[in-house]
Amino acid sequence: MLLLWLVQRVTGNAALVDLGWTASVPMLHLYFAWNSGGDRGRGLLLAALVCIWGARLGGYLFWTRLRPGMEEEGRYKKLRQEWGEGFQSKLFWFYQAQALAAFLLVVVFWPTYRDPRATLGVYEVAGALVFLIGLLGVASADAQLSRFKGRSQHGKVCREGLWNYSRHPNYFFETVLWFGWALFALGSPAGSWAVLAPLTILHLILNVTGIPPTEAQALRSKGEEYRDYQRTTSAFIPWFPRA
Repeated sequence: MLLLWLVQRVTGNAALVDLGWTASVPMLHLYFAWNSGGDRGRGLLLAALVCIWGARLGGYLFWTRLRPGMEEEGRYKKLRQEWGEGFQSKLFWFYQAQALAAFLLVVVFWPTYRDPRATLGVYEVAGALVFLIGLLGVASADAQLSRFKGRSQHGKVCREGLWNYSRHPNYFFETVLWFGWALFALGSPAGSWAVLAPLTILHLILNVTGIPPTEAQALRSKGEEYRDYQRTTSAFIPWFPRA
């Protein structure tokens, strides 16, 4: 995160923190899987699921926010305005907070990586299936939004596919796949600690860094059309639109 903070000073794109977060989580999982002392086979299986998530999300973030010539995301522009001259110093600690958060969200899986058993049970299989559902959902939501942005005018609201049933289907399915990892972990002694990770992600999405700033930015850029979208469409859990 320190290196990425230095790079963003040159590139002028603070959204590098999102890529750093996405890379940190799989790297920590791989480290624990290899060095925990438990069965490496089952540990590397869980870490592989996380790496699949990281590779997909990292590629999406790079292509939509960070490739050369891309404009900085609106919420980071807003932070530049709000933080003023102290932007870079505050951003430094924001990057470090993301590093600490990544560690805390992964360390709760430590008991699972310490599990010496080589066999897989119901929890592991069910967790992998839930993860795949979440992965397919979030990938579909991101693809639908990207296609919409590619052909629509600025200020329009996407109501296509999953976005017709939830204002944030990407966040919903992101939470689902984190619960899939936690379900995988429940098969190990003291594996219930892992549930803290998706619960924390859920809280952050609903109340802190997810929906609140995203909706605030959408209202600034889309105005009344987005207010109408708020009145008719579920904020998080996909459901049929209201009249």
